[in-house]
Amino acid sequence: MTTLEQRLLKHPFLRGISTDNIKLLAEDAVPMVFQPGEKVFLRGRSADYLFLVESGIVEVGLFGHRNGKEVVITRALKGGNLGWSWAFAPYRWKFDARAKTRVQVIALEGKPVLAKMGRYPLLGYELMGHLAGSLSKGLEATRHALIRSLNRAESPELLVFPQPIV
Repeated sequence: MTTLEQRLLKHPFLRGISTDNIKLLAEDAVPMVFQPGEKVFLRGRSADYLFLVESGIVEVGLFGHRNGKEVVITRALKGGNLGWSWAFAPYRWKFDARAKTRVQVIALEGKPVLAKMGRYPLLGYELMGHLAGSLSKGLEATRHALIRSLNRAESPELLVFPQPIV
């Protein structure tokens, strides 16, 4: 087993995925490092990766827009993941993401992973199950933040959970 396969096996997002499917994912995995302030992705741009955070903090939100305000919606921490937009048309990021600290990720390339999900139904089933769980947690946390915001008539609090809603 390669070092990259071992890193994927240890990542909490992939917990429960079969060893055979981890080996398939490792074929399309690329280690990446982002420095503080560096953009991980930008809203509206092509969504090409699922990012598995191994260390550091990534802020997800809306940055540098017309009114000059920045809104941090959530943070992805060690063990978290960034991105579902690579898996669903139109394959564009819905938010911005930037490194708050030095960040180390394993990036899974979207197009080849999607192709493999079609060829290997168990991989597709397992990975979509993990993505659905991530989306569900993110939507629930966002709902709670909006309720708190409405009750206070203020801006939503920063949400911190390992599976962001992008």
